[in-house]
Amino acid sequence: MARRFDLGNTADDRIFIGEDVTLRVQLVTKDATGKDVASADVSSNAYRMEVKASPGDTTALIDLVTGVEITFANGDLSLGELVGASSVLVIAMSDTETELITSEGLYSYDVWRTDSGSESVVAFGTIFFTDSVRL
Repeated sequence: MARRFDLGNTADDRIFIGEDVTLRVQLVTKDATGKDVASADVSSNAYRMEVKASPGDTTALIDLVTGVEITFANGDLSLGELVGASSVLVIAMSDTETELITSEGLYSYDVWRTDSGSESVVAFGTIFFTDSVRL
């Protein structure tokens, strides 16, 4: 089930061009009663996150994959997540990657499970990147 997360566009949630950013995306399913539960261990699956200027663009400005920038973690109640072993994607964008964004503004992203036969969107939304005084 794909979940929408809009990032970086509130006074308390800024993402600056040129900074290291770590995002956590928990994969969630519904139980028999319709209640959200953490997905079972997803660490054997492959995932890819792409950031584009707009959803229809063919070129990703940022392209992150499992085993390099995407790793796995357990759900953490202190972060508002559901308890679940290896149910969270930890997505690390380096300063070099966020510097690929050339101007302040709203960008689109999605996170896909990319295993053959199981391709699906697991998260999507927008990211507002803010210019930095430093750069």
